[in-house]
Amino acid sequence: MTVLAKVALRDTVMARVRRGRAPVSKLALRANVEVVLRGPDGNVKYQEVGENLVTDHGDEFVARRSIDDAVAIVTGMRLGTGATAAAKNGAGAAIVTYITASQEDLDAAATHSDKGAGAGYRATYVCTWIAGDVTNAAIAEVVLSDETPLTNVAGTAANTVARFVFAATIDKQAGDSLEVTWNTDALGA
Repeated sequence: MTVLAKVALRDTVMARVRRGRAPVSKLALRANVEVVLRGPDGNVKYQEVGENLVTDHGDEFVARRSIDDAVAIVTGMRLGTGATAAAKNGAGAAIVTYITASQEDLDAAATHSDKGAGAGYRATYVCTWIAGDVTNAAIAEVVLSDETPLTNVAGTAANTVARFVFAATIDKQAGDSLEVTWNTDALGA
């Protein structure tokens, strides 16, 4: 007797079709720095405007500050002579070569302003090294710091919110004043 077995094979394919794309919300943080060196007569000797690099700590600062008022606020800036390229982390994420006693508290509390409908919001930080402060012929870098209180040390990447390397070194003489204005713009998209 022969027994025949009947075998059935069935293939099943499942596919998910996604129609459209879920909206993605992004927050961009950009900053520009304006540097103005004035001589004793008040005339501009050097001026530069450029984009800085927001460090990993700067990213953390913004994210944590948005949910926790206790997070340290920006307290001031430091100057240095290092020309290493700015970096998100590691070498270049903090002052490379600190100029002793160049730490400077903000001139006043940071200000903020609405840039207009759909254009974002701006925070502005200003530091001025007046005549007699920090005389140096090779200033090449500046950082924005949240160290509290600001001390006479190079600081670390853990308290450097952003860093900017000048296009050319600045020769600040005893009678010169140096003003750095840091504008940080936030825009959700």
